Amino acid sequence: MTTTIGTVSGVPGLLSETEIAQSAESLASLQLPSGAIPWFPGGHCDPWNHVEAAMALTVTGYPDRARAAYRWLADKQLGDGSWFNYYQGDQVKDARLDTNVCAYVAAGLYHYLFATGDVDFCVELWPVVERAIDFVLRYQHRDGTIAWSLDPLGKRESYALLTGSSSIFHSLRCAVALGERLDVDKPSWELAAGRLGHAVANHPGAFARRTNSRWTGTTRSSRVRWWARPE
Repeated sequence: MTTTIGTVSGVPGLLSETEIAQSAESLASLQLPSGAIPWFPGGHCDPWNHVEAAMALTVTGYPDRARAAYRWLADKQLGDGSWFNYYQGDQVKDARLDTNVCAYVAAGLYHYLFATGDVDFCVELWPVVERAIDFVLRYQHRDGTIAWSLDPLGKRESYALLTGSSSIFHSLRCAVALGERLDVDKPSWELAAGRLGHAVANHPGAFARRTNSRWTGTTRSSRVRWWARPE
């Protein structure tokens, strides 16, 4: 799909240009005055899907709405660089801290830079990305995998999720690329990304095996149970 800010061509056989514009308008209408983008009217907001929505707004003619979405993340970021899983308006709906969710802002902001060339805004939001990535990397294991979350009481879950770690790897690559574009050197991030990428590609046993017999938590990752051996 070829895109420019303000104009999105259709996807032959799937979506017309008009249908994409209608979807973008509907998405923009969901955004709250705070900048948060809930799943549906009156629904909750989670930072991962929120970033996905911001990326869609970026390439469909709503870069101002996308900037508001990223500024909402800046406003809600906790002191350690994380975000809670779910927000309902101004309230926290799920207090779990998911490393994959927290890393994804890097992917979103790099996408914004790639699409708009707006370096100034990325400089403004860089501290948000820096805190988020530093938070995530505190939970990297010796084998390169990353613990998937901290429970609502702040206890680290010792196991790693293959899906979540793969997404974190993508976010780390985006964070490194963003840093390079902003002339910020982050060699420790590059090393961490390399270790994680090696684990994902070569050591599936470092991640949990799927089982249908256990269930905990309320996040996307917990709906597919992946248990990993403790570090």
